[in-house]
Amino acid sequence: MQGAMADTKTPLLQSASKDGTELDLSFCKEVTFVETLDLSGPRLILRFDDSLSILRNVMKVKPGDTLKCVIADLMHENALNFTAGFRIMSMPVDGDLVTINCLQAEIADMKTPSVKAMLFPKEGNTVMGIMKALAPGFATAPLSYEMIEDFALLNSYHLLPGERPSLILRQMAIEHGAVIYAFRGKLCFRKLSALFAAPTTDVIFQYKNPQADYQIVDYKHINREQLIADRIVRRYSGFSLTDGFLSSDKYGDAAPEVTAVDSQAIMDNLSTIAIPILDIITWGAGHLGPGLPIKFQWNLDVSYQDSLIDESLPTQALIGSVAHYSAGSTNYYCRLKAVVAG
Repeated sequence: MQGAMADTKTPLLQSASKDGTELDLSFCKEVTFVETLDLSGPRLILRFDDSLSILRNVMKVKPGDTLKCVIADLMHENALNFTAGFRIMSMPVDGDLVTINCLQAEIADMKTPSVKAMLFPKEGNTVMGIMKALAPGFATAPLSYEMIEDFALLNSYHLLPGERPSLILRQMAIEHGAVIYAFRGKLCFRKLSALFAAPTTDVIFQYKNPQADYQIVDYKHINREQLIADRIVRRYSGFSLTDGFLSSDKYGDAAPEVTAVDSQAIMDNLSTIAIPILDIITWGAGHLGPGLPIKFQWNLDVSYQDSLIDESLPTQALIGSVAHYSAGSTNYYCRLKAVVAG
């Protein structure tokens, strides 16, 4: 899949190559680029028409290979311009269609079971130091680490042989009231409270307003806050050898739950989560990504200038995940999962 046809592009994927040989994107039927507010992404899903088995038999593309991909939003210049290696995790075949499911290579490495133990005592270590030790792939430019808020390390961490580094990083984020995620070349460690308290955004999604810059084409109100609260609203407690019995102050009247931690700060953070609240379809916009604060205006009818507002829906949230999707040469949509503070 090379030659003149290798210049073919999609609204999202500009090129994809294996060991320097480009895949012919004229056979690419769908592209989905998924970015998340956790370590389940970034993911890239490519659907190819491979009726002649060129991908599988000629180019020998298989799970475990890494594709170098250039992803850009051609409709909004510089809104999305990202080059990365994506590890192929699986390649299911349905008739002539081959679906290539990929994960950014540095994230895939973090999910590979460790062959040795690593110990990070509370004294003498930092959150950033642990990130660099468990995710060394982001140390090489142009990749980098991002931690805007100050974090004092609240616990000791140890990685056992056979455990995945991503599991320890996720545990560390939860215990510090934070999220850890990769966003266009940066491994970000951000405090959830700071993300939700971000300055007012100029990204305002409007429903039933055809003149809006950000239009909500369709949406679902997930409306499961009570079910989630039933799982996480607890008075977390534990025992410290120096301070005795400790208990979280966050939900003083909630049902108790005993933990193995000996830090009240960690107990307070255990119930700090992002709750999914909306599932939104909108027109493609490359700058939309996880952690971005957004606002909403819910017009009840298409006469939006005089329309009443639906006050049962949220007026602001964070983007928890976004799937950039393109099919054909012009169609480009985004599907957002919006989250609010728990």
